[in-house]
Amino acid sequence: MDFMVEDGMLLMPRTNPDTGQTACGMVSLETIAAWGELLGTGSDVETVAAIMQAKDPGIIDRETARHAWTSAYEQVEHDALEDLNQVRAASLHRAFTPTGALAPDGRAETRRLLGLDSTVTDPYEADAAIAAAQAVAESTTDEPEPSIRLPAGVDATSLETLLAEHATEIDRARTRFLNDVTPTITDRR
Repeated sequence: MDFMVEDGMLLMPRTNPDTGQTACGMVSLETIAAWGELLGTGSDVETVAAIMQAKDPGIIDRETARHAWTSAYEQVEHDALEDLNQVRAASLHRAFTPTGALAPDGRAETRRLLGLDSTVTDPYEADAAIAAAQAVAESTTDEPEPSIRLPAGVDATSLETLLAEHATEIDRARTRFLNDVTPTITDRR
């Protein structure tokens, strides 16, 4: 059974290596867009790999209701405000760890809490890494190496082709997600 998209849902086959039985998971294209932004993945394939491997611990601090995703949402809000050149508002939206300390990168903190590789592929950092690699090795590669790899036995090429067919839908969902999580700026000084 291969990956397929049906009614806006990605159907993900999974085979249990112990029993050989195959089960099918589903995730919406909107979820792929949101997870990609929250985790700072470099591609939709890397996002699907994260979805397949993440282990959500649930609520971490019952008093504040913080969970693994809280710091990623805080980081997305902070970055969106900085992109709008709202430095003052961005300084009020910082990412924190579950212990209340400032997190250097909320996406990395979320990855750590989900049991994923915490190396974030920020678009700026990815571009800088590609430029550095090309300058040093005179490489022509355009894609950064994914920090989260698909499980063994999953055909990355067919998944990449399938997701490319739905890239427009995922991009629209990504834009809607970012618009929904960007805090409204009320101070117009």
